[in-house]
Amino acid sequence: MGRHNWYSSHVDSNREGGWQMSGKVAFCVVAWNNAGILPTCLDSLLAQTGVTFDIYMIDNASTDGTRTVMAGYPTVKTTWSPVNTGFAMGNNIAIRKALKDPDVGYVALVNTDVELDPAWAANLVQFAESHPNVGSLQGLTLDYFNHDVVDSTHIFVNPNLHAQQYGYGEAAQPGGYYPRKVFGVNAAACMYTRAMIEALPDQRHGFFDQRFFMYYEDIDVSYRALLSGWDAWFVPDAVAYHMGSFSTKKRGSTYSLKMIARNTPVMAFKNTPTPVLWRSLPRIAYGFVKLLRVLAGRDGPLGAVKYATWYVQGLLRLPQFAASRRQILAAQVIEDDYLMRIFRQNGILG
Repeated sequence: MGRHNWYSSHVDSNREGGWQMSGKVAFCVVAWNNAGILPTCLDSLLAQTGVTFDIYMIDNASTDGTRTVMAGYPTVKTTWSPVNTGFAMGNNIAIRKALKDPDVGYVALVNTDVELDPAWAANLVQFAESHPNVGSLQGLTLDYFNHDVVDSTHIFVNPNLHAQQYGYGEAAQPGGYYPRKVFGVNAAACMYTRAMIEALPDQRHGFFDQRFFMYYEDIDVSYRALLSGWDAWFVPDAVAYHMGSFSTKKRGSTYSLKMIARNTPVMAFKNTPTPVLWRSLPRIAYGFVKLLRVLAGRDGPLGAVKYATWYVQGLLRLPQFAASRRQILAAQVIEDDYLMRIFRQNGILG
């Protein structure tokens, strides 16, 4: 607790003294029929203090009033896509545009259903500039509707080779957090360093693998970065508020589950070293059966069958990712035993 309090007061005193970042921040936002919530998100970006920044928005062929809303934000660099490119490709488009500016040192991804504290970006960039080897950062992301509840502190792969959000649904602990290295960061509200973006292995399908379309593309990036030696940090003084799956709810209640089922085996196959994959197979099978039982109890037998079908569809796609797997594992610098220990520690490295 003492470390947390020192860090918080240190950041505040520097910011009040006129301290400014040396690296420009590019905020990237992907929108799809989010006219009702866009102002909350964009206003919080425009209110960021202590950083220089630009905002890049990709609209994925919205059919609501998004164009009318964006007329009130002339400084936002907006690209109007004629088709829905998905979350992965949409962010890739925005990131490519942002990195054309040589002054950009940091790329921050912010979902349309997120509101940032005014010091969010400043706290993350100051931390990054005082720590070497930083690839990505996430702050304390709280539930938008109930600030006493955590949305996430980081993301990680568990021993079943499934992705999880750490802290989801837990009671927030004011003053009880401190910066620590983690497996990876949640793309709902996170920051990547330019150095990591440009160095990350396997980008033939984009920084975010566009074959994922949406869901698990952030865990895939985090996994690649971890294997190749980049550090991810949880920095609690950077606070964000997340509504949660706002866009996917428009597609229906099963869409997110379908994408997770399809992308889970792909993420595991693409990134997991062969010895770790073989050692994890019993846990994978156990976790799969356990999840099917939960779904059958919640949604009936048909719900479990649907999930299993989507999962098999993912398995059938694995040959498409063989070349990516070879490239990623060729860049691996961490040991297999250490990776499995990270799985068991809920993605907490320090």
